[in-house]
Amino acid sequence: MNIADPLLSLRDLKSYLRTPRGLVRAVDGVTLDLAAGRTLGLVGESGCGKSVLARSILGLLPDAILQKAGGEIRFGGRDLRRSTEAELRKVRGREIAMIFQDPMTSLNPVLKVGPQIEQALRLHLGLRRTEARERAVDLLDQVGIPAARQRAVSYPHELSGGMRQRVMIAIALACDPKLLIADEPTTALDVTVQAQILDLLQEQQARRGMALILITHNLGVVAGMADEVAVMYAGRIVEHGPTAALLADPRMPYTAALLRSAPRLSDPPHTRLEAITGRPPVLVDPPAGCRFAPRCARSREDCRREPPEIEEAGTGRRFACWHPLELAHA
Repeated sequence: MNIADPLLSLRDLKSYLRTPRGLVRAVDGVTLDLAAGRTLGLVGESGCGKSVLARSILGLLPDAILQKAGGEIRFGGRDLRRSTEAELRKVRGREIAMIFQDPMTSLNPVLKVGPQIEQALRLHLGLRRTEARERAVDLLDQVGIPAARQRAVSYPHELSGGMRQRVMIAIALACDPKLLIADEPTTALDVTVQAQILDLLQEQQARRGMALILITHNLGVVAGMADEVAVMYAGRIVEHGPTAALLADPRMPYTAALLRSAPRLSDPPHTRLEAITGRPPVLVDPPAGCRFAPRCARSREDCRREPPEIEEAGTGRRFACWHPLELAHA
């Protein structure tokens, strides 16, 4: 792989899921690049396809529901979409790791946390049992769990939510992956613990030089952590660019609506949050044109007739909109 090549490159990625209501176009033509060591914030409303995109990268969508898988997922020069299941198992956990939303349902409830970390070390790195056990304790210590040796012999239900999430991070970091996907890693945690977990992710990323995909609803987190942001709506990327520029000057009306719906510290008490009118489309039968058009105040006839192609807008920015917002800081 050339040093200038992206670590992860998605080209026209599609993942259509079979459901009782029909074929859901959960990921419908996503194109993205992520360089080594960079952080991508992936944002959008619930149900827009963020988690399905993450699972598509790792090949974790079950064949029973995945009816159509198209496009390319190039990682380190290899197309993962063409890899066999045996080849993907060597990538998962070793080169690409994932932190799932809910650690209580992701951790094995009948297995102590130490052995759960040891499994990845023995499988991918070939460590002996005693070596893996010591490495697991060291990883628990690195992610800030006190009395790590004692906690290694605890069951998940004996730990707090924040500690369980730290265990998930330890498992994900065990084999020094090149890419870490964090799918809403602070869900159901209180604000103080959320800040600790996010600080930990930044610290570990800087120490290990990993690329990071951070899936979140929190635009404040994205502003503080991400080098670039991709905004997802109804299975597609509708805007992408450097974090500071995109948050300061969104071009796509949906991005602007997301920003307006976020609370601000400068607002007086009891200020009502600005909701985005309408509902996201049902992806069994999405609109023919722009998928945001039924909810967009700027929509015109051409928006409802033809889907906009994503356009390059210079300085690493691109967006998909027939009638974009004007730049406020041109």
